[in-house]
Amino acid sequence: FAPRADLILLMFDAHKVDISDEFKRVIEVLQGHDDKVRVVMNKADSLSPEELLRVNSALSWSLSRILRSPESRRVYVGSFWDAPLRHGN
Repeated sequence: FAPRADLILLMFDAHKVDISDEFKRVIEVLQGHDDKVRVVMNKADSLSPEELLRVNSALSWSLSRILRSPESRRVYVGSFWDAPLRHGN
């Protein structure tokens, strides 16, 4: 599917950033399509700024082990639901 896609979103829950073996294999298959891949962390408003920094760092580190890239991947952070923001950040 990757060659035909315009954009590929890898969605992570801010409370569950562990990457399963199955998801790791999917990410590995996407190598070569880096220009299309965006990493998104959802539910960011449920974390304090300190927790968000820690979780973002952990996710970046996990992804760097899979992608084997000298540069860290940009992680887009948001809260995609219709409820008010919790921390208001």
